[in-house]
Amino acid sequence: MPAAAARDFYAILGVERNATDEELKRAYRKQAIKWHPDKHASKSEAEKKAAEATFKDVAEAFETLSDADKRACYDRYGEDGLKTGGGASGGGMGNMAGSMPFGGMPGGVRFSFSTGSGGGGGMDSARAAQMFKPFFCGGRGGLGGMSSGGIFDDGDSPFASMMMGGGLGGMGGMGGMGGMGGMGDMGAGRSKRRRSTASVAVDVLPPGVVVQLTGLTTSTHNGTTATVDAFDESRQRYVVSLTDGASLAVKPTNMRQIISDVTIVGTSQEALNGRVAASAMYDAAKGRYQCEGLKHDGSILSLKPENVILPQDCRVTIDGVTSRPALNGRIGRVTAVNKDRYVVQLADESVSVRFGAVAAC
Repeated sequence: MPAAAARDFYAILGVERNATDEELKRAYRKQAIKWHPDKHASKSEAEKKAAEATFKDVAEAFETLSDADKRACYDRYGEDGLKTGGGASGGGMGNMAGSMPFGGMPGGVRFSFSTGSGGGGGMDSARAAQMFKPFFCGGRGGLGGMSSGGIFDDGDSPFASMMMGGGLGGMGGMGGMGGMGGMGDMGAGRSKRRRSTASVAVDVLPPGVVVQLTGLTTSTHNGTTATVDAFDESRQRYVVSLTDGASLAVKPTNMRQIISDVTIVGTSQEALNGRVAASAMYDAAKGRYQCEGLKHDGSILSLKPENVILPQDCRVTIDGVTSRPALNGRIGRVTAVNKDRYVVQLADESVSVRFGAVAAC
């Protein structure tokens, strides 16, 4: 069979060859959302396969160009250079994984890159999906230390563009991930999130958290998602990034935190208990979490706070404590879960609160 044509990673992401790291991140977010298999679930088989292949291409392009050494190798030798570790691609080496030293690369750096075949090159479906998740879930420290690389939808619904048909679990052939629960307890990801919140006040959302905007005077952005970049303490406003790269300064009351890794417990539907929702958001007006990724038809499931276990580092408001009413209204961060209670770190103390008396905010 003839060798596959070399791919232009810059063209795949839609950036110039001198693109900065930030431009690469924005381009990846845009293209990953556009080609995510969940957004093409209703298309023909051919279209779904094409979208999955492009999604993998986008992931591989970003993985290569966001790494300084890989990018230098690619710029000098092209895709064949990556396949052979930076050496010449002739002599039958073009379809092998290599570890040959780069000619002229700093320090004689060596790489061993898988090559694969077809759409996505050396990027398999499961790895492409795992690359995508930290952007949406606000996982800090992932993908080369991205501190605010959240990912968000295109305004169709709070999280529909990524979570149609059951979240990452709806990605069909994407490596058999089986939904968010298929990724185990995400211990490594949670570890990164804990480290990233160490220098942030317990009542402040850290950079990278994905939120939905609501109640804004200018209704244009109400209902859309954004990513927290920073908290301006002097103005008591969050600086958030929108999908188009624009920034807004938003009051805390105009944002709802979108949460991943939410475990369902204690419902009357045994099939639900123990499952992990792809994403969830607390609706204060209804007093319930709006959860996605739990129903086969992709619809939202509304659950009481006592039927939801929030992940560590989630920011919460205490409400409904009768033994110490002074705690009600205080904001803190979940640091542990013990049976049917959260350990919540407040600014001046740590308290144990039952599930039903805590709501994500």
